[in-house]
Amino acid sequence: MKNSLRIVLAAVFAVAAMGAAEAQYKFGGLMMDHDGMMGNDMFTLSQVNFGFGTARSMSMAGAFTSLGGDVASMGINPAGLGMYRSNDISFTPLLSFQNSDNSAMDWGENGQSRFALSSLGVVFNLYENHKTRLVSVSMGLGYNRVADFNYRYGYSSESGASSAPYRSIADAFSVMMGQSGLFPADNSSLNYDFRDAYYWGGILAYNGYLLDVGEDNYGKFYTTADRIGVNAGVGHTVDMQSRGSIGEYDISFGLNFDSKLYLGFTWGIQSVRWKRQMYYGEDYLYDSAPVYSDGVPLKEPIDWMDYNQAVEVKGTGMNAKIGLIYRPVESLRLGVALHTPTYYALERSYQAYMATSRNPIGDTTPALEDYGENTWDFYSPTRLMVGASYNFGRFALISVDYERDWYNGMRVKNIPMGFDLMKQDYREEFKNNFKGSNTLRIGAELKPLPSLALRAGYGVAEGALRNDKSLYYNTPLNERTTCYSAGIGFALGATTIDLAYQHIANKQTEYLLFYAMDDMGVFDTASPYYRTDFNRNYFTLSIGYKF
Repeated sequence: MKNSLRIVLAAVFAVAAMGAAEAQYKFGGLMMDHDGMMGNDMFTLSQVNFGFGTARSMSMAGAFTSLGGDVASMGINPAGLGMYRSNDISFTPLLSFQNSDNSAMDWGENGQSRFALSSLGVVFNLYENHKTRLVSVSMGLGYNRVADFNYRYGYSSESGASSAPYRSIADAFSVMMGQSGLFPADNSSLNYDFRDAYYWGGILAYNGYLLDVGEDNYGKFYTTADRIGVNAGVGHTVDMQSRGSIGEYDISFGLNFDSKLYLGFTWGIQSVRWKRQMYYGEDYLYDSAPVYSDGVPLKEPIDWMDYNQAVEVKGTGMNAKIGLIYRPVESLRLGVALHTPTYYALERSYQAYMATSRNPIGDTTPALEDYGENTWDFYSPTRLMVGASYNFGRFALISVDYERDWYNGMRVKNIPMGFDLMKQDYREEFKNNFKGSNTLRIGAELKPLPSLALRAGYGVAEGALRNDKSLYYNTPLNERTTCYSAGIGFALGATTIDLAYQHIANKQTEYLLFYAMDDMGVFDTASPYYRTDFNRNYFTLSIGYKF
């Protein structure tokens, strides 16, 4: 298995050192960039945005850096545990509905719904003594959902025969195989045991009879000339399905000094699971008989191609959170929390196969699978959160948070053997293409009755992309997230019941499905540009009990 930054943005990402023959073209796009974990994958895994938690915290857009007194404090600012005066247990299930908005015509499923656990936690008031400066000590144990990777989108479009370079992925595969020197064996086949997954798309295309080998005065070369007529329009069909999440298990402690200063610490262990299934199909469309460039009809033109890939990433992560909250006066709270980078140790697997209308041994090729040692270790960004909140007696409160995440500081610590990128390559990529992002959260709570609370929140997270958004066309990357939230809470003695609704809108960059680009930055072939934005609606119910 090997890879290169040649498959990432040529105009933006650094190119790894390679042989002269292999440096002539760069390849990438949503359907050609899966032989290893690239920087954009690590960027996506590091996206936290507004997170999850209890219904109370979600209904206020997560603006809880200075509030405390909630199980969600373990994952935001553990100093908030110091405000507890009793034990508390809380359970929060989550119902999510995701919908996609495509720039092309919708095809198939464009959304999915899921039932999951948002948070589960218990806080124990271990010590309390109002006669000393250390008033109380609390400990929390909990689970909190950190990131949501559940989405689905599908669309179709068409490229005309004369709309070069926006044509077929087969053209990109022919360029890829032509520069690699991977010519067929004596039995006219390429070895299915070839371990360099970077070339698997081209190998499957040849063994599935999407590509042919021609020969001229300069030697052998790969071509689509015998398969796809020059007068072919190309229909593009995409179905992308992603499932998974990141969940965090927390052990937290909160200290209360003089009921003015609160300190806290959390140790978090994360569980990562992210699985994507990618389908890309092409239909070759003719208004007349398929022909070569000289007008001679093709004898056996291909009608369609289906390319299926699956990528799974799973593993663990570890981080720490420290924080404080200070009450200069009774109604005002000031908070700050620092989340260390999360150290991720991840295993990655990859599978690909292809079906075509010309394969004489059956439509579908054997599947190529990469389930070997694929350990990828990296550090996510450092997160700094500051917040202030003000209580208007027992009637209302308002809370404002600001967060800074340093995506340019991400670091790779381990790469599988045989991969031809170095840690320094990733470091330069993060430095040159990402920056610190800013997130603003505002939450408010109104209590018309002692037992009734009405809540609302708003938040916006600006993207961490350093350069012009048009340059990030290798895969859709999140550039802006907006959150609108609302909720209601009931206090029934020792029991609390909270309901919350949260709407998350993710605006993403435009991207290509495939491309082959020469050293001058000119596309030899490429798909049309596409855009897919996500809208997610979350409904949560928290049931808490103080004892």
